[in-house]
Amino acid sequence: MIWAVVKFKFEGFHRWKKAPEFCKFLRNKHRHIFHCKVWVEVNHVERDIEFITFKNELKKMKNDFHKINDSCETMAIRIQKYVQKNYPDRQVKVEVFEDGENGAVVE
Repeated sequence: MIWAVVKFKFEGFHRWKKAPEFCKFLRNKHRHIFHCKVWVEVNHVERDIEFITFKNELKKMKNDFHKINDSCETMAIRIQKYVQKNYPDRQVKVEVFEDGENGAVVE
């Protein structure tokens, strides 16, 4: 399998409303730099999805994340569904990390 892979980051805010007592500070809205890495299957070595176009398309989604309080998992799933809808019948893997440290991966 051959993958095209793009990385981008954006500033965002979120909170965990049901955070347990020992980390209750996460119930408050807080800032992160979210680091995203998106893998999409390509069909040949001449790449049928161009990196620059694909990355710019995904970066436009970040505007939606400023309006909501998604977890890394939810953001990754939303990105994955977007790619699957716009590039059907391909494998997709998405990573979203808070500040490049802790995060989620969906396949």
